[in-house]
Amino acid sequence: MTSRQVPAAPPGPAIRLTLAAVVLLTAAVLSVAGAGPAAATGPSVTVDDPRAAPGLPVKASGAGWQPGVTVQVEVCGGEALHGSADCDTLRAAVALVAADGTFRLTLIAGAPPAACPCVLRAVAGQSGVRAQTPLTLAGAADAAPTAPVPAVRVDVVAAALSGGPRFAELFGAPAHRTLTVTLRNPGDRPLGRAPLIVAWGPGGSADLPVGTPLTAELPPHAEQTYRIPVRLPAAAFGRYSVGGRYASAEFAVSTDVYPWGLLGLAFLAALLTVFTAAVAVRRGVERRRAGRPSRAPGSAPAALPAFVDAGRLAEVLAVGAGDGEHPGLVSTRALVRELAGDAALVDFRALRAFADALRASPLETER
Repeated sequence: MTSRQVPAAPPGPAIRLTLAAVVLLTAAVLSVAGAGPAAATGPSVTVDDPRAAPGLPVKASGAGWQPGVTVQVEVCGGEALHGSADCDTLRAAVALVAADGTFRLTLIAGAPPAACPCVLRAVAGQSGVRAQTPLTLAGAADAAPTAPVPAVRVDVVAAALSGGPRFAELFGAPAHRTLTVTLRNPGDRPLGRAPLIVAWGPGGSADLPVGTPLTAELPPHAEQTYRIPVRLPAAAFGRYSVGGRYASAEFAVSTDVYPWGLLGLAFLAALLTVFTAAVAVRRGVERRRAGRPSRAPGSAPAALPAFVDAGRLAEVLAVGAGDGEHPGLVSTRALVRELAGDAALVDFRALRAFADALRASPLETER
């Protein structure tokens, strides 16, 4: 009996579509996995020229930092394994991160306390986020970096702002305060010259750097007090925070600044404006009232006489207004003065009756 092999039928359209979907999904997963490390990059610092020499400027820039924070950049030896103890903090430079997360600064390279391999290290404000890049320092000794030791604990014994409001501050002058910080080393090992970083800002944020003094070595079980002057801007209003960091210790205090004198002057200026406007309105009303005739209190208006001397009335009518500017018109004041004397007020009904009598002359009545 002879057997015959039947060729397999080609895969149908549904199977082909399924295989294509699996291939596309696998490619997408691989592409996302490959892009993951690149998207997870954090803050970085770079130098224009990785070769430097003590006493010469080094231009550095950073990217990927949190906007608004201050970043301290310094030259360090021993790959900065021991933190600030390996860095030249005396010549460190500070920059404010822009809105796009970048910064750029120039610092003078110095000889770090630890031997190379050297790096340029950047540390962000109170958060402690850091990044570094290799730096070749001419003339520096080379040695294998030693393993880092645990960080020395530092306690903040006290942190306070002193210096109440001065008289000039009440009227918008810059406010001056003094930050007093007392630090203590509770350990058995001395702490090197760690940088004291201080910043201030409105509300609860402190991200504007303040000039700080040089620190000294902190022996075991010893305390050290630093006094840092803090200058707030002119016309400061509200609450301001002052915070800082020293090694592993952080602190934050606040103060309230209100220019009450300036506010009082503004209130007085508003009252003076309202008073001046009220006086001007009152004077205007008084001037309008002064232009009107007035009579003495309790006096009655003068009544027009029943008869007037015809000759005298004829003279008044002939003179007219008497100013040469209105020919053919009769001066009302002259007419009233002739009829009622120098009275300021004349009875309106009597004057109206006299006007009606003038319209109907005696000659017309006789006719």
